[in-house]
This record gives sequence, structure tokens and C-alpha cells, in this order.
Amino acid sequence: MSSKIESVSGRKTAQEHVKTLGYRFVARLGEGTFSKVYLTEYTSPNAVGVEKLACKLIDTAVCSAKFRRKFLPRELAVLLRVRHPHIIRIQAIVKCHSKIFIFMRYAELGDLLTFILAHGAIGESQSRIWGRQVGLALQYLHESGIAHRDLKCENILITTNFNVKLSDFGFARHVMRSHEVELSSTYCGSFDYASPEILKGTPYNPKASDMWAYGVLLYVMLNKSMPFKGRTKAVYELQLARKWQFRSRVRSKLSHQVKSLVTNLLEPNPTIRYTIDETLINDWFMDVPKLRALNPDEFVCLAEARSVTRACSSDVLHVQSKLRQSGSDVITTIKQVEQRDAPQFKSNLSLKTSTILLLQDDSTVNDAPPDDEDRPEPADEPDDPQQQPSPDDTRSL
Repeated sequence: MSSKIESVSGRKTAQEHVKTLGYRFVARLGEGTFSKVYLTEYTSPNAVGVEKLACKLIDTAVCSAKFRRKFLPRELAVLLRVRHPHIIRIQAIVKCHSKIFIFMRYAELGDLLTFILAHGAIGESQSRIWGRQVGLALQYLHESGIAHRDLKCENILITTNFNVKLSDFGFARHVMRSHEVELSSTYCGSFDYASPEILKGTPYNPKASDMWAYGVLLYVMLNKSMPFKGRTKAVYELQLARKWQFRSRVRSKLSHQVKSLVTNLLEPNPTIRYTIDETLINDWFMDVPKLRALNPDEFVCLAEARSVTRACSSDVLHVQSKLRQSGSDVITTIKQVEQRDAPQFKSNLSLKTSTILLLQDDSTVNDAPPDDEDRPEPADEPDDPQQQPSPDDTRSL
């Protein structure tokens, strides 16, 4: 396929800029409202071999003014900070002309929804592992003062080692102000994962709504179905009445622990709904000895989230100022390992805050470290997903 991006008379095209930095577009993987996703190859000038990456390409010239002014700076500000083994690794962010290129780790097995539609409901032991990985990513975000606000199967990516990574921070934002959660008033995310307080249309606690969406995600993995179906008013009433149940084909197979956990996550009252900390110490996870402790990377990232004060407002302002830059400059963010810190923490994940560098046309990007945290976690028992017929709409349950 052609990877051409329109030329700009008298100056290098965005494609030419990216090519000089070592990136080559291979194929289109998908697209969203304001973005397209490509499979790309990155060749480092100082390394042997080619790294496959995914690239989210956003053209700010065709975005809505609200997205360009509000959501895009928030997304980039969050991406500058997040660093966790169960969150998709951002290799670089490049701005050229009106286009933003977000280069990230390529997840070879695609997203969780596609996997479920192809293979059926996920067995309980595998759901436990993936649920814990997503939960740890969510715990890291909440401890960092960030709500994801668009948690769903489509935003969970699966690697070739059968680990999952949380992705797509288009609706994410910092939500802490004076050590208190700042309520959100924006209706965002996907309807099927929306909490009762979002459907009601009143200001809501975005962390609590993340937990509702997490409960829906666990339900979908275990059932290959949504817990609620219908129009807004009908779904809202079903949510408040707690009128949902596990599908008959899996109900007798699932443990009491996971049923109890999902019930406490799909609690319509957000003040008593399980938090992420309560979730991760639930018996469903704690009954498996190997899932009780954090690995070194998980421990370091959580400790960093709990100890570092985030200057979120300054991040957003800094990103906004960079987005206003015009001409032939390129803006790049680079995540780089501090080698002196890595041995101490037995981790190759950076302990430094990501930085924004303004590069000229002839500049090159420093190498991003390889993603070494993707080690598979063995299941406590093998589970073969049950094959089930796909629905008529291949992207719906």
C-alpha cells in the first residue's frame, strides 16, 4: 500500500521527515474518528535489525477544534508520563506540520475484542492473568492521578507472549486536585462500558467509572457477551436494578470468587463500588500464590507512581505550546533508559520523566530502548478458549 502523506509545497513532507528518522510505513491496521493506525518499521542508526512498531497518526488539520484544543494535549501529556510493563510502550512522538505521529510497541496478536470474537470466551485462569495485568496498569494510572476513561476490550492489546497491554489514552486525563478526585462532566468512552453515573449525565468520579468499565471487561472475557443491552434509559434501569447474570453456558463453571468480584465491580453505587486496590487483593487473585507479589518492574513503577508528584498542568501547557509551533520543525518525545539506574532496580525501564525535544529537519531521534518487560506469565492451569460462532457484526458482542 502507499504510505504517502500529502506534500507541502516548498518544504519536506511529513513522510520525508519521518523517513529521515528511521521509520517506514508498511500497512494500515485500522482507523478511528481522528486517527489512523499503521504498522511501521523502525531502523536505528546504532543498532542491527528492524523493530516493528504501531503508529497512531493524527492529522490536526481535520480534527474538531474541541479535540485539538482539549483532548489531544491531555493525551500527549499523559503519554509523556506513563511507564508501566502492562501499558503499551511509547517509543516516540513526532509532530510534523499538522500531523502527530505516536510510535508505540506493536502488539502482534491484536486487540482483546478481536481475540474473543475469534476464539470465544476466555477461560477463568487466563482471564485471571489478563485481568490482573490490566488491573495493575489501572492501579498505576490511578496512583498517578490519571483516569483512563475509555477502558474496553478494543483498547487491550495482546502480545506474542500472551501478555496484555493497556492502550489508547485519547480520553485519559489527570483527575487529582488538592489530593481530591476532580469530578468529570464529559461523556466519553464507549456506551457498553459506561457506568450508571455517566449515563445519568451528572458529574462523576472518573476513577470509579474506570472500575465499572473494568468489571464489564472481566464479564466480557468470561462470557463473550455484554452484561447489559438496549437503549440508554433501559440499560440505566437494568444497571440500577442489578439485573444482569452470567451466561448459562459458563455460570456453573466459574468460581464463586470471580462471580463475587464482578458483582462488586458492577455495583451501581460508585461510593461502595470496589476500588482498584480492593480488587487486586480480592481472593480471586490472592488464592493463586504466584499472583500475590509484584515483579521488579511492576514494583518500581507503582512505587514511582506513589512517590512522584505530577506537574500535570505544566505538562499540558508545554504540549499545547509545542503543538502551536509551525514551520519545518519536528517535535519528538523520547523515552530513554538511564543505565546507571537499571542495575539497581533490575529493570531496563526508564526512571526518568520523558522529555520533549525540538528537533530541526536534519535532526535524528535517539534510540528508544527495546521492550524487555514482555515476559509471559504462565497460567495456573491451561485453558483453551471455547470456539463459538461469531455474531453478525464482527466487532460487536
